[in-house]
Amino acid sequence: MKEISKIKTTFLKVALVPVIAFILFFFVVLTQGLISSYSDHDIYFVKILFYLALYIAAALSLVVTIFVYRILLLIERGTAFTEPALKIISTIKKLSFATFFVLLGILPMTYHIIEVIHAPVIMVIGVAISVTPLIVAIFIATIEKLLQSVIQIKSENDLTV
Repeated sequence: MKEISKIKTTFLKVALVPVIAFILFFFVVLTQGLISSYSDHDIYFVKILFYLALYIAAALSLVVTIFVYRILLLIERGTAFTEPALKIISTIKKLSFATFFVLLGILPMTYHIIEVIHAPVIMVIGVAISVTPLIVAIFIATIEKLLQSVIQIKSENDLTV
């Protein structure tokens, strides 16, 4: 059974590699966009806020993937239902909430784009991008409560044995 768990966690660890690669690629694209805007003298507060929000959100996402990797290590060791796992899940939840608040910084730029190209769908896309980490954070908070219950039941069972 432990061997099957190790195979599944190995697959999930490998799946994290493209996620990290995408985030790093996103950093490069953001940097090129910022350099291009600066060289074209097309830089203003809303654009700086937009780039800053995306940079911080990407950095937070990179940190979240590191914590997900740590959870996978705990699963591999058979210590998934322990206090350290609960602390990691709590940290991921907080980082997801932080990412939501940071991504609210892209909304002024989406409004600016709507004014320029007259495409109101852009605001829906911007709001969807901003709200996604909030939905993830709420889901993680649910998982955190579930894990707390499991740890409590496990500790009660350990005491009775």
